[in-house]
Amino acid sequence: MADYRGRFGQITNSDIYLEDNTLVGLAKSFKMPKIEWKTVDIETLGQVAVYKAPTRTLEALTGEITMSSVDPELQEIFLDPTKTRTIQSHKYVDVNSTDGADLEKSYTLVTILQVRFFGHELGESKNGDPEESTHEMSISRLVQRIHDSNKPLFEVDVFASSVRNSSGEMWRR
Repeated sequence: MADYRGRFGQITNSDIYLEDNTLVGLAKSFKMPKIEWKTVDIETLGQVAVYKAPTRTLEALTGEITMSSVDPELQEIFLDPTKTRTIQSHKYVDVNSTDGADLEKSYTLVTILQVRFFGHELGESKNGDPEESTHEMSISRLVQRIHDSNKPLFEVDVFASSVRNSSGEMWRR
């Protein structure tokens, strides 16, 4: 069993890629969707408490990305709500321990999302401020994995009605 005492990870960068691995820019922040199952209340005669059981249905998957720098020619992609886009976040995580940086345990978390952008905050303009824009998105597919593995840590595909983790399909039919 791994010993996690005295060990912590720190995000050092997050590159954002589009469709064909075109680097779009750097994310200042990326609010991933909350994974929340809808529930049903189970209450029977003589039961001491109401039990909330998860259903097979997730709440809507939405997220938000704040870009600190975007190629102006690619900005239109974020502003078009009519097309589903595939974006990737490559989040670099440096793991440290009491002995210093642990390069063998450091990793890149890759998140692949199929999204449609629906809200935009183009920021405030002040002299000397960094360029920044925030985009809200609806997510129809999410896959998270470690960079050198094809096995997903977590995967949701709304249109295929599937939810998986590293062990396989969660709701077997």
